[in-house]
Amino acid sequence: MQKTKKKAWYKSKSFWGSLLFAIALWSYTSLNSEYQTIVEIPLKINLPPNRALENIPPENVFVDVKGTGWNLFYLIFLNNAKVCNIDLSREAFLDSIYRINKIDLQRSLKYLKNVSPINVLPDNFQLVTGRIEEYEVLVDPKITIIPREGFILVGKPEIDPLKVKIRGNDRIVSKINKWETENILFANVNSPLFTSVGLIDTLKGVVSVSPKRVLIKANVQQSAEMTIDDIPIEIINGSLPDGHVIQPPIVSVVIQGGVGVLSEITKFDISAFIEFDKIINDTTGIIKPIINLPTNVSLLRIDPPFLTHKIISTK
Repeated sequence: MQKTKKKAWYKSKSFWGSLLFAIALWSYTSLNSEYQTIVEIPLKINLPPNRALENIPPENVFVDVKGTGWNLFYLIFLNNAKVCNIDLSREAFLDSIYRINKIDLQRSLKYLKNVSPINVLPDNFQLVTGRIEEYEVLVDPKITIIPREGFILVGKPEIDPLKVKIRGNDRIVSKINKWETENILFANVNSPLFTSVGLIDTLKGVVSVSPKRVLIKANVQQSAEMTIDDIPIEIINGSLPDGHVIQPPIVSVVIQGGVGVLSEITKFDISAFIEFDKIINDTTGIIKPIINLPTNVSLLRIDPPFLTHKIISTK
C-alpha cells in the first residue's frame, strides 16, 4: 500500500493566508488605537520686507502630539505640508530683539490634521533682527584642479560672475567681503573644464546669495617643452660701461606650457636682461640674467645658466 506524503506546513497556502490575515487584523486594530509621540516639524519665519535676521533660528521644532496610529502615520510619513509658520510680516519691531514663546509656537502650527499638539520644544527663543541691505562681493573659488599626468593647467580658472549679491541684516552683510564656493576637487583632468559650482550656504535663513551657482572655466592642455635660442642679453637702467664685457651675449631658454600656448610663442615674446646696478656692484664675475616670459608659461632652464662678467683694461 502506497503512503501519502504529508505536505510541509510552511508550504501550505492556507497557513500563509491565515498569517497575513492575522497581521493585517493586528495592524488595523493597532493603528486605530491612540498614541502619543514627538514629531519634528519645519520652522518657517516671515519677517517684514525691511527686516532681516542676525541670528540663525532653529530649523525645526519638536512637537509632542497625540492621535490614532493612522493619523500619526500620515503626519510623520505622508504629510509634507506640516509647518510651524511664525508670521511676523505685519509686526512693528520697536527694537532688534523679538521673543517667541510657547504660545506663539503652538498657534503657528499648521496642517496637523486630526492630531492634538500637547507640547513644543524649544518652548521659547529670541530673534535678533536689523535693517536689511544688499551688497556685491567677490566670489572665492574653493576648487582644486589636478591635471592628468602629461597635462597642465594654463593660467588661473575663470569665474562667471566674478561677484554675487548678498542680502541680509546690515550688521552681518556689511562685514562680508567675499563668498566661497563649495570645496570641490577635480582630479585627472585632461581637457578644458567648464562646469557650474554651488555657493556655500553656511548662513541659511540669515543671508541670501544670488545667484546660487557660478560657472568655472579652466584651460587644461597637454603639457610640452620648447627651446628658444638666440635670446639677446639687454642692459636696463643704464649702458654697459667701457671695459666691461658680458659673455655670451645671447642665451637659450627652455620653457614649459600647454601645447596651444607654446604654439603661439616666438623668440620676440621673450627677453633676457641684466640691471645696470648689478653689473657695477658685481664682485664675482658671474651674473644670472632675468628672463621675462609671456603669461601661462614657466621657465625650466637657461643655457648657459650663468653669464661671465669681465673687466678689460682700456689703457
